[in-house]
Order: sequence, then structure tokens, then C-alpha cells
Amino acid sequence: MPAMNRIFWINQTLSINLHEPSLTEDNLGLKTWTSSLLLSRRLAEFRRYIPAIGTRVLELGAGTGLVGISAACIWNTDVLLTDLPEIIPNLQRNLERNEDLVEQKKGSVKARALDWADNTDIPTDEKDKFMIILAADPIYSADHPKMLVNTVCRWIRPQPEARFIVELPLRDRYDEERQALRENLRDRAFGLVVEGTDTGYDDWHGRDGAPAEVECWWSIWKLTS
Repeated sequence: MPAMNRIFWINQTLSINLHEPSLTEDNLGLKTWTSSLLLSRRLAEFRRYIPAIGTRVLELGAGTGLVGISAACIWNTDVLLTDLPEIIPNLQRNLERNEDLVEQKKGSVKARALDWADNTDIPTDEKDKFMIILAADPIYSADHPKMLVNTVCRWIRPQPEARFIVELPLRDRYDEERQALRENLRDRAFGLVVEGTDTGYDDWHGRDGAPAEVECWWSIWKLTS
């Protein structure tokens, strides 16, 4: 898939302009996936489930930045978007493209590299941890559920008001990984607040030539102890 600039409408008044470099199998984070758009469109509704709205937000596996930029605009807050080092240059480019928009919405966005496998990358002060952590389509291997939950635990504030919000597609071949995510969250004292499903369309087309329908699962989790 060639490089392109795309506009994503989150609601009737909010549109976000993103650059997507040429897609390769090694850099899936350079594409904006359906789950990111669906989660972005849910953020306004999720206000009622988030007691800590207005506090700083962390996004894990931010990719092209759609969810984090949307959160900064819709929640009028500061968002730190993170991903692997090779994803950061394009992510930073997209933050700069939408800088004026985010400022108008009274938010802010910053990017930094964060490798889930690096257990030493952890805030040195509790005040540097986050009350809200977001992740869209974060699971691509059997190792990812545990790595993701470990990273959430390192970066989330240990308070009952803290929330972890995740959305991912219901791909058949990742059934075990989704179950592992649930189990790892519960093992680390997270309880489910609410969950549901969304339906969107991928950029790929099916055999009939129509856009491929994608069902996604979203959920909000809180610390129970």
C-alpha cells in the first residue's frame, strides 16, 4: 500500500489529518486500523466511565496517533503517545500536522518511544504515572497480552479511579490471545467496568469487492485492589 494522507472524521465537528507511509509487514503501526477509528468515536461516550477525566492520558501502541489525538481533543487533556522507536518519526509528524487543532481543543500531545519488553522503563515518581491508559489493536502475538498488561501496571497510577481502555478486532486466529488478555488483567487485580462491540470496515476488500466488515471488542478496566 503506497504512502498517503488521510482525513478521519471522529464526529460531525472533529476531523483528524494523518500521514501513513508505505505499509510493510514489519511496520503495521504505520497504518490506521479500524479499531483505532472506532475507539476514537467512543471516547465522548466513555466520559461517564472515567472519574478522572481531565488528567493526563497515556496511549500504548499509538501507531499513526489517531486515538491519542482524538483523546486530547475530545477530553481537552494532555496525552502522551508511545510506540516502538521506528514508529515515532511518523507519529511525531502526525502530531505536528494536528498541533493547531489540538491546541484549539485545549489539549496537548507528545510522543516518545516505549518498548513493552523493557521492564526498566518505568516512571520514577508516582505523579508521573497515568490515571487513564488507552490501547487500540495492541495484540499481534502470544507474547503481547502479558507484555501489554505488565506495561499497563508499570505506568498506571495504583488508584481505584484509574482506567485502562482497550479496543481490538475479533480476529478468529487471536481468540487465545484475547482470552489471555482478560486473564492477565484479572490476575493483576483489574476488574471489568463495561464492555461491548463495534462494527467497522477495513481498507481491504472481500472477494465480492465490498469493504471487509470488522467486528471489534472494547472494554474498560479498573484496579480493584
